[in-house]
Amino acid sequence: MNGDYVKALRAIKAKTLIMTGVKDLLNPEWEPLEAARYIRDVRTVTINPDSITGHFAAGGFQPADVEQISVEVERFLDIVTQRGARLK
Repeated sequence: MNGDYVKALRAIKAKTLIMTGVKDLLNPEWEPLEAARYIRDVRTVTINPDSITGHFAAGGFQPADVEQISVEVERFLDIVTQRGARLK
């Protein structure tokens, strides 16, 4: 893509799930949301907006964050695999 960020994102054909943490200084929420603007089939989810764990949300620090991530990933995989039918 010769360094063309937007062209690269537009080339993504897979269904995509982007989950963002809030108040993350290393991975600010706006960056993945900006990327999502250019991906065809994308679902974006904010991980527990009341949490301040940022990208540590998946690390188990807050059980509620991990639960939400698990639910959202399961939902996404159900869609992608047509409730498992495409895996058989």
